[in-house]
Amino acid sequence: MKTEIDLAESYRLLHPRPVVLICSADRSGKVNVMACSWITPISDDPPLIAISLWLKGYTHKLIDETGEFTVNIPSVNLLKQVWIAGTKSGGKTDKVKLLNLTFTQAKAVKPPVIENCIGVLECKVKNKITINEQALYIAEVVKAYAEEELFKDKVWSMKANILHHAGGRIFTTIKYIKA
Repeated sequence: MKTEIDLAESYRLLHPRPVVLICSADRSGKVNVMACSWITPISDDPPLIAISLWLKGYTHKLIDETGEFTVNIPSVNLLKQVWIAGTKSGGKTDKVKLLNLTFTQAKAVKPPVIENCIGVLECKVKNKITINEQALYIAEVVKAYAEEELFKDKVWSMKANILHHAGGRIFTTIKYIKA
């Protein structure tokens, strides 16, 4: 028997979802990090992704200002940092200091990449659609790289332990099964 789900919570039926760390920066170079699971690929030629951000959020402000961001793929060992990045506002807290992560220069965009993460997408915004209180950014992936020993044959190894957000304080990793 199926139960009715409150429509405001219906998106949770699509979880667990991979969670990533988005790095953005203002024009002066001040960096912010946020946790994001509302992200999806939308094209492979050219490579495009979409992320959904709250219009009043600090990350939205920075991406609007510069048109660039990085998507950093954490493994389970960064759970604490992911939680902090997703529950603190960069407008009120210097998350770069708080998270104790290592940042390095990106190859093609100004916001940095997180060296502690196992994969990176460097992105430039192509379009923005405003829907209610959300901004849907369509961005082109201009560089992509991953830890060689964890990403083989176009798929993550089980050793990668990619972090997924189930809802609230609940996270998980995946177990592969073959069809």
